Amino acid sequence: MSDFTLYYWPVPFRGEFVRAILAHVGASVDEPGSDAISAMMSMDTRDQPVPHMAPPMLVDNVSGKAVAEMPAICFWLGERFELLPVDQHPRALVLKIVNDANDVLDEMTLDGGKAMWTEKSWADYLPRLRRWMTIWEATAEQGFLPDQPLGLAQIVTATLWGTMTEQLPELRPLLEAEAPQVALLTSRIRSHGALAGQAEESRRRFGQAWCGGEIEKSLRRVLRG
Repeated sequence: MSDFTLYYWPVPFRGEFVRAILAHVGASVDEPGSDAISAMMSMDTRDQPVPHMAPPMLVDNVSGKAVAEMPAICFWLGERFELLPVDQHPRALVLKIVNDANDVLDEMTLDGGKAMWTEKSWADYLPRLRRWMTIWEATAEQGFLPDQPLGLAQIVTATLWGTMTEQLPELRPLLEAEAPQVALLTSRIRSHGALAGQAEESRRRFGQAWCGGEIEKSLRRVLRG
């Protein structure tokens, strides 16, 4: 029996953060197929391992305990595997980084594909994306993203910007221009050890997919334009 079961669609996006953390700590994980995920979503909330709307959801197969929502899962694993600072303020800043990453994903997919990207809406959004990158760069400059020890903040940072700019390579020059320290940190973290192996496994499984669906198609159209 694997240590965990992760319910998430066969794309990187939010599930990639959970996969990366589990790979870093050496935990084994099963990922049921899309049919099982759909069945879980349609289940009576009283019967779900934890009441939730949509994946990701992670189940500890030994205890049976479950957590949904990407930031909550990351924080749960961070606590369990000692990937968080001891002091309160740095711990709060790590949680902020995780929540910021979730916000970036929401914005990049226009709140889960409620609208599609157009050339105008993308041009209007670019200054905000640049600002997100500079927020991460300022965080690194202030010493909150050291190379070592490798903890939750660094794993989330590398997963967000590394996966996004690899799957959407048109964004890599933007990241290198606006957040050069973060770009280098991301490359270092994803090119060594368990996280390198996890990134390679995701390339094999998911190809060039990032978030999937029509929203990804519209995003790729404006990036090519």
